[in-house]
Amino acid sequence: MTFTRDILIRSAWAALAALCLVALDARDVAAQAVMKIGSATINDTQHHWMNLLQEAMARRAGSRLKVEVYPASQLGSIPRQVEGVQLGTIEAFNGPPDFYVGVDPRYMVLGAPGLFNDLEHAFRTVQDPEFFQQYMSIGDSKNIKGIGIFCADYAAVLARTPIRTMADLHGKKIRTFASRIETETLNRLGATASPMPISEVIPALQTGALDAVKSGMNIYVPFKFWSVAKYITKTNEVVVCPVTIVSKPWFDALPRDLQDMIQEEARIADRKTQVFSHEFLAKNYQAWTDNGGELLDFAPAERAAFRDKLATVGDVVVKDLPPVKETYDLLKRVAARNK
Repeated sequence: MTFTRDILIRSAWAALAALCLVALDARDVAAQAVMKIGSATINDTQHHWMNLLQEAMARRAGSRLKVEVYPASQLGSIPRQVEGVQLGTIEAFNGPPDFYVGVDPRYMVLGAPGLFNDLEHAFRTVQDPEFFQQYMSIGDSKNIKGIGIFCADYAAVLARTPIRTMADLHGKKIRTFASRIETETLNRLGATASPMPISEVIPALQTGALDAVKSGMNIYVPFKFWSVAKYITKTNEVVVCPVTIVSKPWFDALPRDLQDMIQEEARIADRKTQVFSHEFLAKNYQAWTDNGGELLDFAPAERAAFRDKLATVGDVVVKDLPPVKETYDLLKRVAARNK
């Protein structure tokens, strides 16, 4: 009887020890959570944003969440990284929302010309709670959640020959973002839109497959585009506002306090990166000319005509797309309120 009781006691202790080991293993798994965040760029505002989040989460979450930063398309081309976030093989990606139109066309509304006066007007608009909450939730049903957005650059056209007037754009094959708004913009200028990942652009310029690129100084300077084309025209019709997206299933599976930390620090990184962007843009203009590049502007009358020609691009593209039109109308209303 005593022997049987001892066996039962030992068995109970063994079972309890096993449960404790399971609990410890679960705690270790939680402690090893990883957030891989990628971008197509390097040494720019997007990279700066990712580093800020990495530093903040290391400070606040400790070993519970490890943020790993992968700039310069280390996790694949832009389309592959966006797909990775949807599939959950990549936890996060930071890039212009025009590249998310394959997930939902509503993401393209920020690419409409003429919405904003400057970087700060754009930032006030996208951070306005009415717009921010709606825009960040666009991808919810498709496994994508937005956590941050900042506005750090203006559209500019880099070309192998000078672009001094709208007429100089006519007939050019220009790399741009992959959205109907971008395509309509270039069509109105008599150019051909050629969407492609940034990693393919320099070879395309070198071979003559592209005549020009529509992007921003955050791309041209860190990637040393002056090695293949030296003319940049500051068209400024669009403000580029990168958006950070995360895998929604991955995010939803995190403990609530980690979710809160990520969202809080993402918004802080937005504000800090917005401040950083002004100095960084000025440095990029200087670096471009220091390396033999030329910065061009339209004459005042030409710029006015350029803006007039593109003023209705957004309205025309969204008019037959009710969900997109709803988001675009909201954006215009919030932008007007935040001037």
